[in-house]
This record gives sequence, C-alpha cells and structure tokens, in this order.
Amino acid sequence: MNMTVQAKPDYSTYPSLSRDQAREAARQLLAMQGDGAPADEATCRAIERFYFREARLLDEERYDDWYGLLADDLFYWMPLLENRYRRDPRALISAENMAFFDESKADIAVRLGRLSSKLVWTEDPPTRHVYVVGNVEVFTTEQSGEFEVHSTFIQYRNRSEHDDATITGRRRDLLRSVNGQYQIARRMILLSQSVLLTKNLTVFF
Repeated sequence: MNMTVQAKPDYSTYPSLSRDQAREAARQLLAMQGDGAPADEATCRAIERFYFREARLLDEERYDDWYGLLADDLFYWMPLLENRYRRDPRALISAENMAFFDESKADIAVRLGRLSSKLVWTEDPPTRHVYVVGNVEVFTTEQSGEFEVHSTFIQYRNRSEHDDATITGRRRDLLRSVNGQYQIARRMILLSQSVLLTKNLTVFF
C-alpha cells in the first residue's frame, strides 16, 4: 500500500525584532487611544470583513492562510495585566513588563511549525475553536494606508469531553494596506482575565 507523507508547511521566517524595536512597537500600541479621525464607511466595512475572514481561518485552523495576513515586520503582543487599587498611580500596562506573547513574525512561524509537526499532545485530538469579533472601530493615522483598529473578541475552545475555556478581551491593531490587501503590522491583545485558568495557550488571538 502506498503511503503519501504530507510535507510540513513551509513557513518562511523573517528576522526577529530587536529588543529596542519590540519596545518601540509596544509603546506605539500603547499610544493608540482612538484619537484619530474615523475612517470612511467603505474602509470600515472592508476591515470588518477582513476580521471576519481572519476569525474563520483560525476557526478552521487554516494557519497557512492566516500567516499570509501578517506583515513582515509584525509585532504581536499580549501584555500581562496586574490587579491594582485605583489609588495606585502606576500604569496597568508597560512596554517594559513581561508578556504572555512578545513575538515577531519569525516567532509566529516557530509556533506554527510546532503545530504542524503533529507532535503536540495538547492538540491531539485537536481543539475546536469559535472566534467572535465585534465592536470594530477604525481610525486613520498619519501614515497613508495604515489604520488604527480597536475591536473586542470572544474565543471559545473545546477539546475532548470536559476541557473547554472561554477567553474574552480587546485588541488594538495597526493594519496596513498593501496592494489592496490588509496586513496586520501590530497587534496588542488585552485579556479581561488577570489570571488565566486555561490549560494552555496554543491558540492565536
């Protein structure tokens, strides 16, 4: 009997960001407060469709296609949130603090390569995903073709019989239009939970 061995996806790698580049990208994300002029209706609708398609690609584990949505200079950041009293003057988020994810496109490629290896026991049987994206707000920036986008998400996961989790949060993205297609150049994920009870974080947001 002939057996066809499926080749691993060829995730092209890109240079990792230096520490200084990553910290500057984090500060850029923190400065995105939705203060720019709202984008026109056609642009808002196109970006909503972009997010809906991205959610479907992640639901269906079409990671090759999702990887193609990422800009070469991607900075993907999920900082830790600390519980603080209101009287505490320190910022809740800092570009210098630790993060769940602090990644470039090269780092994403490593994670996707690991998933495609078929050796990740936490994903065999695979997790079922449902991503819901809403509250999309789009603002223009000083750079032509780049847009500041704020959105919310719910990510539900289920695996096996009793293993499920729901994660909610907000995202801040810098989207870049390249040849008529949008790419994610910056992404900050802010979770509602300060303590994650999920068993693993092998997913993307």
